[in-house]
Amino acid sequence: MKLQSICFGLTIAYCTALTPSFSIANRTPKNIRMILPNAPHSRRTHDLHRRSTYMQAAKSGSVDPEDSKCPVTQFGLKVSKTLAFADKHILSRLIRIGNHVPALMSLSYFGLISMASMMQMGPMANTCETATLSTVLTRTVGMTTNSQFASYFPTLVTPSSFVFLVWPLIAGLQLLTVTLSAIFPNLDEEFLTQKDLTCITIANLCSSAWLFASSNALPGQLPLASFLVLPLVPIFSGYPLRNKPQYVLWAYQVYSSFTTIASFLAFAVEIQHGGRIPVIGKVGAEVAASTFLFLYSMASLAVAKKSNAKKAVNVFALGGIIYKRLIDSFAVSTGFMSATTSLLFSFSFVATLSCWVWSLKEFFSSN
Repeated sequence: MKLQSICFGLTIAYCTALTPSFSIANRTPKNIRMILPNAPHSRRTHDLHRRSTYMQAAKSGSVDPEDSKCPVTQFGLKVSKTLAFADKHILSRLIRIGNHVPALMSLSYFGLISMASMMQMGPMANTCETATLSTVLTRTVGMTTNSQFASYFPTLVTPSSFVFLVWPLIAGLQLLTVTLSAIFPNLDEEFLTQKDLTCITIANLCSSAWLFASSNALPGQLPLASFLVLPLVPIFSGYPLRNKPQYVLWAYQVYSSFTTIASFLAFAVEIQHGGRIPVIGKVGAEVAASTFLFLYSMASLAVAKKSNAKKAVNVFALGGIIYKRLIDSFAVSTGFMSATTSLLFSFSFVATLSCWVWSLKEFFSSN
């Protein structure tokens, strides 16, 4: 090997002496320059510069005339252009859709669980049916529906059953928002970021866990998970709203607003029927309702900047609470005057009515 290197060096020196214009950097083949371990620094720099120039030219689609005649180079340029086109118009779109799959899956599962809990599709209802995907996924859903749960653990601030019809609206808004984000035409801009999609996925999973817990409740057996899990939903669904989103996210606004009310209602149910919170224990119906109204007023009504969706949810939910109080009071009273008198002497009813007037004023106010 040493003898070959010496002979090669003498040959190059002889050619340089005979031809002064001879240049190793320009005339020596690339494979020869690659095997010269002790080549001068200027030659290595020239080689690196030439390679980098060639790579830049290959990326831009233009190469030297001499190199462009090479079939291998032409094939490589075609492959590079094809991959660049596929990355921009096909793969980037598929990756964006793939990023939305977890959110769509969690939404589908949450919708299936909520429908099962509303239609009493628990395991006892599925014993005589053929096993399908929906029956397998809802096998752990109990027999207690939302209306039955409200009757098992009543409070003075439980809204009427029509208020819970907001769940299909929330699911529809989520489906529309996530679908639009997945097929958003501008690939250089995101309608929903990855953080937004992760938040809605976690919120849907928490809502499903809460439905599991409430559907398995029985009279006198209030699940603790219904109080512990539900507050996580407005925390995660409201994260994008607290970080100034670029677009108006109605699905997140309605979702976080309604679940905020539901979380405070779950706390009121716990302190009235559960009594497992230290120091507080079990309290009366008026105290539990007043606690709900105080927390709700501080966390929702007293917020300075509210979206129109949040204002509408406040009016709708508080109106449902007042409607149920009126119906229940007139059902148990002997006459109109006795029912009216009992309501006016109820601090929680007067406070609920005041909060509803407050929400109406905000909803119709321009500021």
